[in-house]
Amino acid sequence: MPNAIASETRANLRQAWVSLTEAAPRNDLSLNLTYLEDAGHTLTVDDARRQVEAGAFQGSQTAALNFGFTRSAYWFHLHLDNRDSQQNEWVLEFQYPIIDQIDAWYIFADGRQEHRQAGDSIPFHQRSKSNHFTNFELKLPQGDHVDILLRVETSGAIQMPTVIWNEDAYAAQYHKVQIVFGLYYGLIFAMAIYNGLLWISLRDRTYFLCMAYIAGYGVFQLALNGLAFEYLWPESPWWNNRSIAFLMSFGLFFIIAFSSAFLVLPKNAPRAAKLFNFMMLYFVAMMVGALFVPYQTIIRLATLGSLFCAVAIFVVGLYCWLTRFKPARYFMMSWAALLGGMLAYTLKTFGLLPSNFFTEYAMQIGSAMEMLLLSFALADRIKIVTDENTRIQREAKTVLEANVKARTQELEHANRKLAELSATDGLTGLKNRRYFDEAFALECKRSTRYLEQLAVLMIDIDHFKNINDTYGHPVGDQVLAQIAEIMRENVRRDTDTVARYGGEEFVIILPSTDTGGALQVADKILQSVRQHLFVVGELTLPLTVSIGVATLTLPDAQSAHNVLEQADIALYQSKQNGRDRCTLYREQVGKQAAR
Repeated sequence: MPNAIASETRANLRQAWVSLTEAAPRNDLSLNLTYLEDAGHTLTVDDARRQVEAGAFQGSQTAALNFGFTRSAYWFHLHLDNRDSQQNEWVLEFQYPIIDQIDAWYIFADGRQEHRQAGDSIPFHQRSKSNHFTNFELKLPQGDHVDILLRVETSGAIQMPTVIWNEDAYAAQYHKVQIVFGLYYGLIFAMAIYNGLLWISLRDRTYFLCMAYIAGYGVFQLALNGLAFEYLWPESPWWNNRSIAFLMSFGLFFIIAFSSAFLVLPKNAPRAAKLFNFMMLYFVAMMVGALFVPYQTIIRLATLGSLFCAVAIFVVGLYCWLTRFKPARYFMMSWAALLGGMLAYTLKTFGLLPSNFFTEYAMQIGSAMEMLLLSFALADRIKIVTDENTRIQREAKTVLEANVKARTQELEHANRKLAELSATDGLTGLKNRRYFDEAFALECKRSTRYLEQLAVLMIDIDHFKNINDTYGHPVGDQVLAQIAEIMRENVRRDTDTVARYGGEEFVIILPSTDTGGALQVADKILQSVRQHLFVVGELTLPLTVSIGVATLTLPDAQSAHNVLEQADIALYQSKQNGRDRCTLYREQVGKQAAR
């Protein structure tokens, strides 16, 4: 047994030993790291050195170490030997950008010891290189060697893809990465701007939700890749640590809202719409929680929520596609790419998939494909709406061409109904003065065009001012309402118009009505008012009205517009002749007829 332990110790030491050569400007150290769990957070660097010498560090991994979410701290060991490289300047890089804190101790052969510290909870300027990946500089001339101890502690997942570069290779690689990221984020934010312009142009909230989702997702990816810490908030470690969970929840909120709007779930899948509303509330809670709840707790809840969200959107989108909702076809193609990337990244975060280039950048790869396919989905949606509008317009044009006169009458009737809804007197329920002016002008044109007769009645409540002065305006208002009801009962044709002209004055338009018909209506109103008991509270008020009647028997444009003035003159004559009567306007100036 001791020989087996010694053999394992030697194997682990050999694993941690890496030779740097001129032929290899880049070395992947992920498989060379040996590690030791520090569950109690009690080990010092001297303790760790002793554990290395005792062979307590483990190794033999076949992929980059990924411990998932853990409360433990972890120690890692490497031995670097610059065998024959003339490069003295090296960069040790950790390619998982959202680790809170990494402490590195360099222990040189001459006994010197140097300490470095970085991470996304440490101000950005403390990094050796301005890069979104955590990194440390290392001076290691040809022929020298160094032992490196790393202590890693984070509230998220511990993943250790680790690389060492010589200075020249690092600078060249950084330039290439910046170009790739520039293209990727250029695509993301170009799509956001594109959808924003569509929203401004079309005023369709679906495009606003898509814009918000893409922009939020883009900033989340900036934070996840460490670029936001590098460029947007380099001196805000607290917010940087909180931003991942917050921006993830923000992006997922708008993903759900956009999916619900795009798939028209309230109509196509009402139960799914309720589920999506619940998920939106969940991610609102996650956004708030990201600011107050410990990161280790909130990131797990948000990540689990994202996994459920990915499955739910995929299933609901597939259902809408299978139920022949046409826009869902490109939607499913685009979201399958993104959701696949989200699923791969989530499983990698929980340690269920290995950490490699594809799983590390699965969300970026999937989202880039999704953005391209989503543009087809949005274009297809516009095409479907356009085709539907074209079909409706074509059918409407066919019907209009076959039934021009009938449709014109229906539209005029609909317009009158619409005008009536917005032109009612609030007190009496009759049409108001504005509506009357429009209706009167229309009836004058109609009577002139079709040579039809037109009659107008002007009605005024006798001594109404005395009622207001004696009993107050509330009583007067009730009297006006009762008078209006009497007129409604006596004027029943749909084509007739009864309106409150102002104060206690009313007007009635009677299209296609001769003098006899107009006088008959006026007489019925007079009799009804005389016989009606106006009861207001404990009061019983006897009331009468005066009426002026004017008719148009030989229509022309001028006389049609004068008929209202003639009715008003006849009303004045009724009041002058003692009230409680109807007067018909005669063409002879000053001549009147009283009933």
